[in-house]
Amino acid sequence: MFRHAATALALGLIVTTPLLAAQRGQGAGTRAGSSVNGVDQAHEIDCGGRPAEVSGSGNRINFTGDCPGLTVNGVDNQIGIILRPGAPISVSGVENVVTWRVSGTGKPKVSVQGVDNRVRPAS
Repeated sequence: MFRHAATALALGLIVTTPLLAAQRGQGAGTRAGSSVNGVDQAHEIDCGGRPAEVSGSGNRINFTGDCPGLTVNGVDNQIGIILRPGAPISVSGVENVVTWRVSGTGKPKVSVQGVDNRVRPAS
C-alpha cells in the first residue's frame, strides 16, 4: 500500500510541477482581506484586526497593522508581519521564511511543521 501511495505522490509531483513553473512570475492567485492564496504574489497588507493567512508558493507578503495571528502553508513564501503579543504563528510546508515583530512586549506562540521552514524575529 505504501508503494502505491509513494507512486501516486511522485506522479502528482511530476504532473503539477510544470504547471506551477508555468505560473511563476505571473502572480496568479487571489487576495481577500488579509488572506493571500496563489503563486508569486507580492503585497503589503494591513491586517486590520484580521488573522493573516498565506497559502501557495513564491509569495512575498508584508503584513502591517494589528495582526492577531498568522497561518502559512506552501513552498518558498517570504512573510514579514507585525503581531499582537502572544499571537499564534503556524507554518507548514517547505522553505517558508517568516520574520516577525510584536507590537508591544512578548513573543508569538510558534508552531512549525514541514521541511526547512524558518520563523525568526526581525532584526
